[in-house]
Amino acid sequence: MKPEVAVNPMLSRRAMLSVTFATAAGFALAACGDSAEDESTPGTEGGHAEANAFPVTIDHKFGSTTVEQAPSRIAAVGIGDADVLLSLGLTPVLVPVWKGSTDDGIGVWADSAVQGAEPTPLANATTDFDIETIVAAAPDLIIAVNNAIDEDLYKQLSAIAPTVLHAADQTDWVLPWQEVTTRIGTAVGVPAQARQEVQQVEDLIVRTRAENPQFEGKTAALVIRWSDGNLRAFSPEAARAQLLTQLGFTAPAALKDRFAGKLNYEISAENYDLLECDYLLFDNYEKARPEMETQPAFTNLNVVKTGGLISLDPIVSDAVSMPNPLTIPFVLEDFVAKINQTIAGR
Repeated sequence: MKPEVAVNPMLSRRAMLSVTFATAAGFALAACGDSAEDESTPGTEGGHAEANAFPVTIDHKFGSTTVEQAPSRIAAVGIGDADVLLSLGLTPVLVPVWKGSTDDGIGVWADSAVQGAEPTPLANATTDFDIETIVAAAPDLIIAVNNAIDEDLYKQLSAIAPTVLHAADQTDWVLPWQEVTTRIGTAVGVPAQARQEVQQVEDLIVRTRAENPQFEGKTAALVIRWSDGNLRAFSPEAARAQLLTQLGFTAPAALKDRFAGKLNYEISAENYDLLECDYLLFDNYEKARPEMETQPAFTNLNVVKTGGLISLDPIVSDAVSMPNPLTIPFVLEDFVAKINQTIAGR
């Protein structure tokens, strides 16, 4: 298992190119394209498509979009959508920037997958992004699957280029990564490759669980400190916590009953005891540490006193929030290493 790499969480992709994550990249990436591609031209040449992949019509929440031919300039507007494209060997011309560990929209886990010039970053991608930035990127396809796109914004985007969104029966930000991957793969002409990516990642999860029988039946929770000062624990079905479930962990019984179909549950100091479990994973803990260490209700939890508190750094915290074929192997490696280090240290 690789050691942790000390990084500045706000480094750009170019500054991080020397950092490689061989396990994640070697597993998740499908090689595509010529490494000698002109660095002034990000994107694809349109020759990546599988036979009979086009034209293709994708149904989504505001109707349907038909992609007539293989795209060569793909703009990714959904969070994590760029990772899916990169996992398929396609470098988008534009990528969304989220508020977190990167300032250019390319996470550390995706660095080695970028071919050619760096994509244009789309600032404020989850709130109020600039349409003109997308126009300037001159895309011939816009992928906006994992984002909260309303109908007015969809009309603006589809006036620029064919635009693909999530399915009508799905909820913004609550999307199965498997379906996101196959949806994007279908839109860009590589449906079989996308299905293969999904299968490989699912196989990796199953294999990792089998290799770590010590996790089976243990309790674990993943929490984050919200801006209001309260904690939020994520349900086993939430994107941030689903890997724990897939590795064999269960939610603490007292907490499990509180979710009642919700993806997270707010916990104030008087209810911190709901978090008693074998392993407590804390999203971006270093940011929250100064406040949490002043609260006896937290520091006196048995899981904290006995060394079961696991700090997730900002980079892993970002990756765990957007499961996809590149982030899952990256997060899986980190989770397994940290949990096993905790077990060994007890």
